[in-house]
Amino acid sequence: MTGGQPSRVIALFPWGDVIEEFLEPIGLELGDFAERMTGGWLFGYAAALKSAGHRPIIVCASEQVGRIERYEHAGTGTPIWVAPGRRPRQGHSPAVYSLRRWAATPLAAFREILTRCRCDVLLVQEYEYTRFDALAWLARRMGLPLYATFQGGDRTLSWVEAAARQMSLRACRGLVVASSAERDRLAKTYPRIALEIANIPNPLDTGEWRAMDRREARLSLGLPQDCFIAVNHGRIDIRRKGLDVLVKAWARFANDPASQLVIVGSGQDSETFAKLLRESGLSNLRWLSGYTTDRPLIRRWLSAADAYVTASRVEGMPVAPLEAMACALPVVATDAQGLPDILADGEASGGLIVGQERPEEIAHALAKLKHDTGLRTRLGVAARKRVTEKFSLEAVGAALDDFLTTRQTTARK
Repeated sequence: MTGGQPSRVIALFPWGDVIEEFLEPIGLELGDFAERMTGGWLFGYAAALKSAGHRPIIVCASEQVGRIERYEHAGTGTPIWVAPGRRPRQGHSPAVYSLRRWAATPLAAFREILTRCRCDVLLVQEYEYTRFDALAWLARRMGLPLYATFQGGDRTLSWVEAAARQMSLRACRGLVVASSAERDRLAKTYPRIALEIANIPNPLDTGEWRAMDRREARLSLGLPQDCFIAVNHGRIDIRRKGLDVLVKAWARFANDPASQLVIVGSGQDSETFAKLLRESGLSNLRWLSGYTTDRPLIRRWLSAADAYVTASRVEGMPVAPLEAMACALPVVATDAQGLPDILADGEASGGLIVGQERPEEIAHALAKLKHDTGLRTRLGVAARKRVTEKFSLEAVGAALDDFLTTRQTTARK
């Protein structure tokens, strides 16, 4: 029981016509998804909902299964239900492709899973997405409440989707949108739809994400004790993550052997990024290629660093900066949507906000942190406090419980 309300089975639907669209760029397979992957919005939501007394399940489609299969996520114990799926062929127009994506959605298998699990609520990643429209139709047929969460998808891809989206959003019980910029866009794009929107961030296990001793971390990683180290980790997506801008910013430190930038991650742009680094000639920029599910290793790098930096162009509500903040790292972040919401009070929230496409601003902010250890310490303390109070599993779980179950049930009475 949570707040006097019964425990609910809440089905979480991640993005992708098939889960391989998410896994392949980072070099993982379906088994890795269940056994090795942790964190992110998906598993964070699962843990947060469990903390509030609910029973989350994850539902997706895969090209690797021939029938419905059930896995269990090693990190959270959340059931993962996988339906047979396929990737639709590209069409000669965006509208044709949208139609093919709807047709490829395994609705019968999804319905069987939801029925078998006695599902009470559907929560879908991204509402500007064909899967959302298909699930809106299925939820209505099954008499289940549908919600959706924003993780960066803010574009309708075809006119046929735009028409369907109006109906889907009207059928949706509510949206979880932590980005103020996206909430503004929704109001302008859908002025005639009374959208119920909750400002709930992505959660983080702040008990697990906690810094170890900095000196010990550097010794274990073979790092010098007297070097200024900035870190970035996550998917290697050059356009969205602004990695080209980050490399340009770090070029300002090219002749500074006492500074080092470490980038950890892999993704669809790994080959292009490797070429970009070779051409930059930056000897004090280190890239640890390969997607890692080793959270203790990531915590060790965050503990060893002096600052965290992200140059993103596109975000929703990223988890990587939260992990850094939980490890008491000051953050330098662009004003891409979602990031100003994390650092709502600027330095009082633990970070420095800079403009997108402004490598000189990023470089200036990093230089400021390098030369002011007192500022680094103050921002690090503020960052840890901000994450603990706003983004913990317990805080987000309580907010999700109120929005998805308690408040909505009360409103219907």
